[in-house]
Amino acid sequence: MLSIFRAADELSWHMHVTLEEMRALVRNHSVTILDVLARDAYASAHLPRAINIPVAEMRERAPVELPDRSRRIVAYCGSPT
Repeated sequence: MLSIFRAADELSWHMHVTLEEMRALVRNHSVTILDVLARDAYASAHLPRAINIPVAEMRERAPVELPDRSRRIVAYCGSPT
């Protein structure tokens, strides 16, 4: 599943995107790519520029690693291949 949300809304606004839309978003450098899989899954494969914050660590790490709350974020929770 691919989802996009704005950090300022604390995940309250989201939508699902198609693979084609995701490809365009990954190419857009104004979009943050967020990988929420476990660290070992991220280490084995991830999308270019993806920031890895596993779901279990989100509350602690997101405020530090995703400080721009107005930036568009694309999160994925499945294999990027």
